[in-house]
Amino acid sequence: MRPWLSVVRTACQAAFSGLLMAVVVSPSPACTTAVITGKATADGRPLLWKSRDTTGLPRNEVVVYEGERFRVLAVVNAGDRDEVWMGVNSTGFCIENSLSRDLAVEGKKRGPGNGAIMKLALETCATVEDFRQLLEQTDETGRRTVGNFGVIDAAGGAALFEAGPETFQMFDANDPEVAPRGYIVRANFATTARGVPPAPNTTVVEGTYSGERYARACRLIDDRLPDGRQGDDLTVDYVLRSMCRDLADGTGIPFEGSVNGPAGELPDEVNTSATISRTTTVSAAVFHGVKPGEDPLSTTMWVQLGDPKFSIAVPCWVACESLAEAVAGEYGGAICSIAATLREWNLTEDRDGVQTDHLPQVWDDVWPVEDRLIAVVLEMRRRWETTPGTPREYTELHRHLATQALDAMREELADMKAAALTLPTPPPPAFTPAHQEPAGSP
Repeated sequence: MRPWLSVVRTACQAAFSGLLMAVVVSPSPACTTAVITGKATADGRPLLWKSRDTTGLPRNEVVVYEGERFRVLAVVNAGDRDEVWMGVNSTGFCIENSLSRDLAVEGKKRGPGNGAIMKLALETCATVEDFRQLLEQTDETGRRTVGNFGVIDAAGGAALFEAGPETFQMFDANDPEVAPRGYIVRANFATTARGVPPAPNTTVVEGTYSGERYARACRLIDDRLPDGRQGDDLTVDYVLRSMCRDLADGTGIPFEGSVNGPAGELPDEVNTSATISRTTTVSAAVFHGVKPGEDPLSTTMWVQLGDPKFSIAVPCWVACESLAEAVAGEYGGAICSIAATLREWNLTEDRDGVQTDHLPQVWDDVWPVEDRLIAVVLEMRRRWETTPGTPREYTELHRHLATQALDAMREELADMKAAALTLPTPPPPAFTPAHQEPAGSP
């Protein structure tokens, strides 16, 4: 029996037992990101997170290909291979970004932009230092970047780069003077453009566009770092569940009934203009890195295609020989298409928020499946520490788990269609009777 099959079987049995016990007892682009070092996480491995927002290109897919120097796994706009928006390569180097227009320089329109520079980095960089050198080179040759770039590598490197068209600033997340708690968060502003510290107090950015999302992300991480110690609860599943899907108001108070809120019923509608999980969120990814000396190919990219509120996380590896239809396709991965449909059906009339009638059921159905996938992958990661996985093993495991995820999403789509059919049919329109001429009129 293949090793991952026994892990899947054990996880399913545990989940079933848990189920029995339960029975008995107008937005702008708005990405939110974080670089989290191994000294802050529960297992000592770095995490890199991005929730991607965009208004014009809602369909995303995952691609894997051979780059100039390294094999690349990345999230791209469906059907577009010229730019990538987050990814990992075969050396364990990972990168993501958030748009920061305050870094723009008038008239600078030559060279790679945000997506193109990340594609180039994934194809040619093995370390954080390699990326720093790439930015130095493109300072001279030209680029069109206006962004905050988060990177981690297999040697323990973790940094944030604020990069405009002709200059950049590096912030080392392992430096306690820069990142006292071992992480750096960014939304859609650059500290160098604002003249504030690299890890500014949340009060410093009040009133800044995206400041509320920056503050909320910092709070969610700080909640898992008691008294400055290593966060026993700062895990990949916490970031996937509680950060990617956070719903809080502009003051940082989570809505009742939401993933981080108190128990109770969600409000009928949630305006997402200030939340991390927004109506413009098109995908999210969490990169679970490796400790120095571990096989960099085991670096896992967990990807939620579509709006994470209506989607499910799927594990992907750069060593995969091919990818499942759940995440790959020139018109967007199948999960992305379903998640986009589910959200579209639940948008408010002004499209700035979501109607919440169906959200609890989506979460009740999808999240237990996601939990099982995470449990299987974590167990396989423990095995790969001593016996590295093979390309075939990575591919089969990815495809098996992606199929489970897609099946769950298809069931959710069918359930929501069925619920729509139970709604009362609206009455036929009433028309004013047509004017009739009197009898005998010419």
